[in-house]
Amino acid sequence: MTFGHILSVTLGALAVLGVTTSTVYSLMVAAAVAQFRRRAAGAGTRTYMPPVSVLKPLHGDEPDLKENLASFFQQDYPEYEILFCARHVSDPGLKVARCVAARFPQVKARMLVCGEPPWPNARTFSLEAMRREARYSILVASDSDVRVGPDYLASVVEPLSNPKVGMVTCLYRGVARRGVWAHLEAMGMSVEMSSKG
Repeated sequence: MTFGHILSVTLGALAVLGVTTSTVYSLMVAAAVAQFRRRAAGAGTRTYMPPVSVLKPLHGDEPDLKENLASFFQQDYPEYEILFCARHVSDPGLKVARCVAARFPQVKARMLVCGEPPWPNARTFSLEAMRREARYSILVASDSDVRVGPDYLASVVEPLSNPKVGMVTCLYRGVARRGVWAHLEAMGMSVEMSSKG
């Protein structure tokens, strides 16, 4: 056997493997889409909608913060509260959150200040401070740069109706504002998140 023949056989085997795994993945995606459509069709008949506490850690102002936070005040969900937490009372993110909350007085919102974190991860410390203050046992944690549709809470809570489900996560996709670096970052965020699933 020559080197060229071995190389040809190896590359052929890799090509077959690639086509096989791609086909299996495509079939899995098609099955997931079909399941999603069935669940979406039944979304209007959801009955499992317990009260929820949404936890939003904040640190400074950022692009689109007002719109991102507003999307959580526009949920088609019967009873929920939103807790915001920053390290300092003067944090610009808290100022934005107060402005947005004033536009939606029908949604319960609370502003918390946790101080400097004694833990290495400030976001985790902030989440713990909000968890202690949350009124409801079902917690939804979300970063300040996330924007959602009005059915987000209903969709993310619904799987918890199954007693075998104790935690739910969901994919997100990065959205670029402008420029090649922003597009690369958005693509990286999308791929990184989906590859962990």
